[in-house]
Amino acid sequence: MAVSANFDLTGRTALVTGASRGLGQIFGRALAKAGADLVVTSRDVNALTPFCQEIEELGRRIVPLELDVRNQYSIERMCAAALEACDKIDILVNNAGCNIRKPAL
Repeated sequence: MAVSANFDLTGRTALVTGASRGLGQIFGRALAKAGADLVVTSRDVNALTPFCQEIEELGRRIVPLELDVRNQYSIERMCAAALEACDKIDILVNNAGCNIRKPAL
């Protein structure tokens, strides 16, 4: 049995935060190649456009949403929009991070 058959994600939806570059795109690309549709987020939703085009070329559905993980309202708004666009989220990749510069003590 091929390894890819063990990881068939057809019919599943994955939410990947911080998907405008780096690891977020790597995770999203792997999930899409395994058959998952994607909801992807970034603070700058326009930065997701090239990645969305790439995923659509794979024949997968992708929903780009704005998200600032430092803001509770942004998180709630993104969750509502994701669930409106998709019936459910099967896979969550919490990749987004932030850097708050202030003294630790």
